[in-house]
Amino acid sequence: MPKSAASTRVRKGDPMSNLEIACNEVQEILVLFIDHELPSEDQYPVVEFHFQQCEPCYELLEHERAAISMMQDLLRGSCSESAPEELHARIRATIDQLASGFSGSGSVEYYSQTTITEITFDGTTSIEITQEFTQEIRHDFPRE
Repeated sequence: MPKSAASTRVRKGDPMSNLEIACNEVQEILVLFIDHELPSEDQYPVVEFHFQQCEPCYELLEHERAAISMMQDLLRGSCSESAPEELHARIRATIDQLASGFSGSGSVEYYSQTTITEITFDGTTSIEITQEFTQEIRHDFPRE
């Protein structure tokens, strides 16, 4: 359990004195620490030691982690909606109807695109696969 903020001082000459960092410095880099994006690997033990020694900063760390986790859960829930299959079917039927109604010169082209997005955040990897199918109808209209 972390000690109170008053007990974070390390005496000069103590082997841990090179691990001393001020609370305001820790708070400035807190999100970088959580995301494992600190500019230097040497900073991790210093910040971790501070969290072991400083209860207010440790509580802030836990609060930030909980807030980030809650936002991730909300985004996962709200960004995973897809259009109803009935809408897809109506759009396909309309396209087919338009394509069959054209006479003369013209063409129908089909395209598909697959996108894979991989996001790693706080040690958790999420993979999103999106497939998009497009039907393009081209028709040469007579000039009058």
